[in-house]
Amino acid sequence: MTLLGREPNIVLGALAEVIKAVIPMLVIFRVFHWTAEQVAQVMLVVGVSVAALNTMLTRAQTVSVAKSDELIKTAVAMPEGTRIATVKAIMESKET
Repeated sequence: MTLLGREPNIVLGALAEVIKAVIPMLVIFRVFHWTAEQVAQVMLVVGVSVAALNTMLTRAQTVSVAKSDELIKTAVAMPEGTRIATVKAIMESKET
């Protein structure tokens, strides 16, 4: 999502906090006629939902650990100054 940019944690965290601040305000001004338990439950669901979405979006932006580890091990074994393209070519030749 381009709206979230490179830092979905910050954007989603701020959004969750705004929602959790607005809900009690709407109850105080009698826009919603909710009990304290209902307000607490809605705020809990908002927090958990945003955390789950945040986890999914952040995980989608990360590199596979296994592939990253393989490249690091190969790069460490290579002489200094070796380009990543050379490392990838070596990895591809090992796979065939």
